[in-house]
Amino acid sequence: MNKFILGKVCEKIGSGATPRGGSDVYLSQGEIALIRSQNVYNDGFKRDGLAYITNEHAKELSNVEIEPDDILLNITGDSVARCCQVPKELIPARVNQHVAIIRPDKDKLDFRYLRYYLIEPVMQDYMLMMASGGATRNALTKGMIESFEIPAPSLPEQRAIAGILGALDDKI
Repeated sequence: MNKFILGKVCEKIGSGATPRGGSDVYLSQGEIALIRSQNVYNDGFKRDGLAYITNEHAKELSNVEIEPDDILLNITGDSVARCCQVPKELIPARVNQHVAIIRPDKDKLDFRYLRYYLIEPVMQDYMLMMASGGATRNALTKGMIESFEIPAPSLPEQRAIAGILGALDDKI
């Protein structure tokens, strides 16, 4: 089994941003979703409280645009370490500063396998322990996330494992 350093097998690891004007520019509906930590759970994406922003504000946040198969990881506060994938029908979307985007290189690491690994209890405990080292509040930094060691079999095996776990999730 290989061990990957996450930062070396990802195309992107980075946190989001808040549009100029902050929560005053949030809309209850619109074209571009703004995903916040309250939407990210280990058992999936929750639409409760989902905010939207205008195309104009979305252009300001083009560097935090979600792509299909991205993994979202909460990086601050009480919800730190919660992880999910964004539903494809929600794209285009952006994330705020409390959520990190993890985009694995598809030739090295299967995104579904990675998400299942990140929500495993041992990895959750590890992330919570890392995050608790912050001075004022729980936080995972980009450097911490990039340094995660991810044990993974070959890509076909990763896909097979993720497929089995996904089928089980669907039945649940």
